[in-house]
Amino acid sequence: MKKRFSIHHLLPGLSLAFTLFIFAPVDQYLSNAGEFWFSLGDIAGWLALFALGAFAVITLLSAFLPPKASVAFRAAVYACSFMAYIQGNLLVIDYGTLNGQEIDWVAHTGQYIFHGALWIAAIALFIFLMFRLRKKFRRILEAAACVLLVTQIISLGVFLIRGTGKKTEPDRYLSVKNEFSLSGDSNTLVFLLDAFDAHLMGNLLEKYPEETSERFADFTWYRNTVGGATRTKYAIPFILTGETNKEEQSYTEYLRKSFAASPLIVELATGKYDAGIYSVSNYVDRSRDDAFGNIAMGKPKVSYGFGLAKKFMQLVAYRYLPSVFSRCFWMYTGDFEQYKSNTGEAAYGLDDEVFADQVWQGAIQATAQKPVFRFYHLKGPHAPYQFNENCERVPAEETNEEKQALGSLKLVDDYLDETRDLGIYDQATVIIMADHGLRPHSEEEQTPLLMVKFAGQSHPFEISDTPLSYTAMPEILQAAIEGKLTSMDAYQTGGSRVFYVQNETDYVSDIKEYTVDGPALITAPKATGMVYHENTLKKDRSYKLGTTIWFDERDTARNYLVSGFSKNEGNFTWTDGHDAELRFELEQVSDSLTIRLGHGIRGPKQQVDVWVNDRFAGTYTAETNDTTVYRMHVPSGIVTGKELRIRLHLPDASAPADTNATDSDARLLGLSMVSLAIDKR
Repeated sequence: MKKRFSIHHLLPGLSLAFTLFIFAPVDQYLSNAGEFWFSLGDIAGWLALFALGAFAVITLLSAFLPPKASVAFRAAVYACSFMAYIQGNLLVIDYGTLNGQEIDWVAHTGQYIFHGALWIAAIALFIFLMFRLRKKFRRILEAAACVLLVTQIISLGVFLIRGTGKKTEPDRYLSVKNEFSLSGDSNTLVFLLDAFDAHLMGNLLEKYPEETSERFADFTWYRNTVGGATRTKYAIPFILTGETNKEEQSYTEYLRKSFAASPLIVELATGKYDAGIYSVSNYVDRSRDDAFGNIAMGKPKVSYGFGLAKKFMQLVAYRYLPSVFSRCFWMYTGDFEQYKSNTGEAAYGLDDEVFADQVWQGAIQATAQKPVFRFYHLKGPHAPYQFNENCERVPAEETNEEKQALGSLKLVDDYLDETRDLGIYDQATVIIMADHGLRPHSEEEQTPLLMVKFAGQSHPFEISDTPLSYTAMPEILQAAIEGKLTSMDAYQTGGSRVFYVQNETDYVSDIKEYTVDGPALITAPKATGMVYHENTLKKDRSYKLGTTIWFDERDTARNYLVSGFSKNEGNFTWTDGHDAELRFELEQVSDSLTIRLGHGIRGPKQQVDVWVNDRFAGTYTAETNDTTVYRMHVPSGIVTGKELRIRLHLPDASAPADTNATDSDARLLGLSMVSLAIDKR
């Protein structure tokens, strides 16, 4: 028995089981912890059982297979251990976000062939050398396996220490508290149907009038609407705040700052309303329990631990197993929502089936004592397609985008039918919207659905071409809860409408700025050239004193821009807004500095207030449109470390044309920047 269960038979199973069921899932979780509603502890026990099971099976096979088969098997297991580590860390294919949209697998055929060849070659080579070199190669493999184990253990220790250090606040989540409790007098109901594109709505109106225009009498469809941001992680905060993450800060810091400045959140926090937001917890500043009554302390409960752990291992396999099998393990991260508990003070789960069951069972009651605001985030026509036109869960082959879209509209109408029965429909303000549009309907997903029923107004279904932007959505929602929203006329937007697109490549997130300069449904968005970076650590801002950075066609200033700059126009770059900020990492520190700014101006004069590292450094007035170099001296004591932040405050910045004109430029232009240099004084 000792011979059968020697270290030679135990180590292969330990190596592969640890790599696949301990290191890989922990690495996967901690690398994306902000995206998961559950904790690592919720699945840790099951992961340990999976690892123990894999270890036992591999060890038994190693011990009881015929000698030659055992040698080949152990060599193959070692090869798989090393290749899994390499696959998950060095050969990762960037498929984009797992948002439910089908992936073009054929586009990666070359990578599949290359990666598959590496796996096959490694397994074949290990088996060949194990027989050819015997004990010598076995010792090499066992030593390498031990090194891999130690490396992974050290890495996990570092990951866990960092993860623990980041936790500074108690757990909070969005619960289902008062989800269906409405007011007998005043209700503002927002139904956000994920990824419902305005182009899709136009198609449905033509093909299914009974299910759309006839069903939604009293509503107006605002088809000339430009959204705020895509995808949902940034779209929902934008709807609530009107801001995206322009500062180089964490997503959590962005939520905190934008929610604090939002007029909607400020009004909800007055205590005059019974407000609830039912969405993914991570998309909301959960410290704002003063604004939303369904923010609960603690963490969501897991309804089925084995199922959750199994689903999570599917995500791990998607990354760590040979890439040719990726399509077998492809999944939608929203699938994790089904494992949230529905008992007690349950967390809200993005599950239209659960929501529909509650509506159909008569859960809606007029029991709230204050004016109500309810924000419901529903799946809508978001892929993968799981619901038919009756909002019933069906196999994928029995539905499609159109059927699921019709099902989501039926669900909203069924909800509204309940409010009609309660006699509270007429005085309710109801907004049916999407967080963003969807490719290929819209090029950058900039055209979301927006339909509004104003309180106290009754009319046949209408279509409006009023130009709107989600930038005004916080003010629109604030007016709605205050009982002042009677039309959209006050919120129409002339000129360019801004839209932000989040992209992630190699785990670095960028937010690209676009504008739409005409009717939303027929106008292609234009990139302004402005890119905001979520992760400052991925951007090189190193600067050597005396170096001139350029804002013209050379565009060497781009890495130092934080906010307040428009697109590069070839000869210069305009500042946009009343504040423009740059950030530098100095290679050397000097007690006092001189900043040289080369620029022209917009208008007869521009006052420039210069702030350095949040301290006022001085002011000057520019009075010529020609490029001129202005010098600002920075006294000692302001710059004490290697980070240098320069903020230009421009109180005279102005729009170049009437912002109510359809062809106007809505930017607030101040300085036409050409160059900047920082020298020792």
